[in-house]
Amino acid sequence: MRVFIGGIRTETNTFATRLTGDEDFRKGDVTSASSPHVDPGLHPGYAGFLAAAEKAKWRVARGAVAYAVPGGPVEQAVYERLKNTLLEELRAAGPCDMALLDLHGAMVAERCDDCEGEILSAYRDILGDKAVIGALLDPHAVVTREMVQAADILHAYKEYPHTDVTERAEELFERCAMMAISGARPKPAIAECGLIGGFPTVEEPMKGFVRWMKDMERRPGVLSVSLIQSFPWCDVPAAGAKLLVYADDGKTAEMLAREGGERFRAIFEEAVMKPLDCEAAARIVSANPQKRYILADVSDNPGGGATGDATHLLRALISEGVSNIGVGLLYDPETLEAAWRAGVGGIEEFCLGGKQSRYSGASIVAPGVVKALADNDGEGGRGAVGGPSSGPLALISTKFGEIVVGRERRQALSPSLFTALGANPHDYRVLVLKSSAHFRAAYADFDHEILEAGSPTAMNTDLAALPFCKIRRPVWPLDPLPPLALWKE
Repeated sequence: MRVFIGGIRTETNTFATRLTGDEDFRKGDVTSASSPHVDPGLHPGYAGFLAAAEKAKWRVARGAVAYAVPGGPVEQAVYERLKNTLLEELRAAGPCDMALLDLHGAMVAERCDDCEGEILSAYRDILGDKAVIGALLDPHAVVTREMVQAADILHAYKEYPHTDVTERAEELFERCAMMAISGARPKPAIAECGLIGGFPTVEEPMKGFVRWMKDMERRPGVLSVSLIQSFPWCDVPAAGAKLLVYADDGKTAEMLAREGGERFRAIFEEAVMKPLDCEAAARIVSANPQKRYILADVSDNPGGGATGDATHLLRALISEGVSNIGVGLLYDPETLEAAWRAGVGGIEEFCLGGKQSRYSGASIVAPGVVKALADNDGEGGRGAVGGPSSGPLALISTKFGEIVVGRERRQALSPSLFTALGANPHDYRVLVLKSSAHFRAAYADFDHEILEAGSPTAMNTDLAALPFCKIRRPVWPLDPLPPLALWKE
C-alpha cells in the first residue's frame, strides 16, 4: 500500500495588517520532499504520519511540508506557490491508496478565505474517489463544507495547548489505512455550536470534555470525535465552534455530534478564557505582594498573529509600582541590535517595544544594562508544543525587572527563553509571557498563580469590539447564543 504525505500550516489572524510572506515561511520552516530529515518539533503531525507509515510498512511518497508563525493573510502568490508545489508532487507520485495532509485549518490568503478547502478539493480532483484522503487539523481550524466534502476524514488535536499532535497523527494514519484496506467510508456529522472563544483543556470542565471525546471514540463504529474550537480572530463565513464526528453510520454520527455540541454549550461559559484588562491584572499583583504570578499577555501572542511588542501590560505593572518582573519574549529587533552593539555590561537608555503596529502602545523608555546575550533559546526552546527557534536574544535589566528581547516574532513557549540567558525564571515575582495558553505545558511546575490579561491588540479578547464583517451571524459573543444547528447535506 502507498501513501502520499504533505502539508502547509499557518493560522491567519484576519485583523492583523501585516501579510504572511515568503520570509515568514522561511523563518518558520519549509522542508522539501527530498530533505533527509523532518524536524518533529516543527512538524509533529507530518513526523507522526511518517512514523506510523514506517511501522505499518507502507510505501511513502513524500511531499513538502511548510510552516509559518501565525500572522496576517498569506500573500496570494506565496500561497499559490506552496499549494502548487504540493499538487505537482502529488501528481508526480503517481497512484496512491491514501493521501494524508498536515494542515492547520484556518489559513486565509489574500484572495482565498478557505485555503484548506481549496487544497483538499484539488487533491480529490487528482486522486479521484477511490483513494482515501485524510487531514490533520488544529482545533482552532475553521471547518468548511468544502473541506468535509473533499476529505474522507478530518481529525483534530484534542488538547489546547497542543501536546497531542503526534498521537492524533498516528490515529489518523490508522483510521485512513483501515478505510483504504476495507473500502469503507465513514459518515460525517457536524453540529454548529454558535460561538467563538478560547477554551484551554488543561483544567476542568474542558479536561472532562476531552475525556468524553476519547470515550466516544472507543465505541464500536465511531472513528473520530473532534471539537473544532475555531480561531476567534479569523473573520471568514465558516468561523465558529463545531462538533465534528465520523462514524460508520450517519445516525450514530449525528447523535454524537448533537450530544457533543450540547455538552460543550453547557460548559462553554465556564470554560472560556476570561482575561482581565491590564490595569485590573496589575492591581491584583500590586495588592498581593506576597504572591508570585505568571501574567499571560494573551492579546499580544505571536502564536495568534499578534506582534509580540505591545507594552500595555508591562506599563500597567510599572504604574502600580511592581518590580522583579521577567518579560519574555518582546519582539523588538531594534532594541536587540542596540543591546548586541552595547555588549554585555553595556548601559543605555532603551526604547522597549511599541514599534510594530498601531496596536502596540507607546514604547517604554528606560535606562538598562545588557545582562546577557545568546544566539538562540537552547534545546528546550520549543516547549512541549514545538516551534522554531527564538534566537538571537538579549536580556536587559532595568529597575522594574528584566526583559528578554528578540529579533524573531515568537510565542513564549518555554522557560529556556530565560535560562539560555543565564536567568532563573522561578526567581521573578512576576512573569509576563507573550502567550495565550501554550506556555502552560512548559511552566506547569512553577508555583506562580496564572492570570490572563487582554489588551486592544490584533488579538483583542473583547471580541464584540472587533470589526467582524464576514462571519455568519448570529454567533456568541457578538450576539445572544443561537440554537445548536446540525449541518444538512
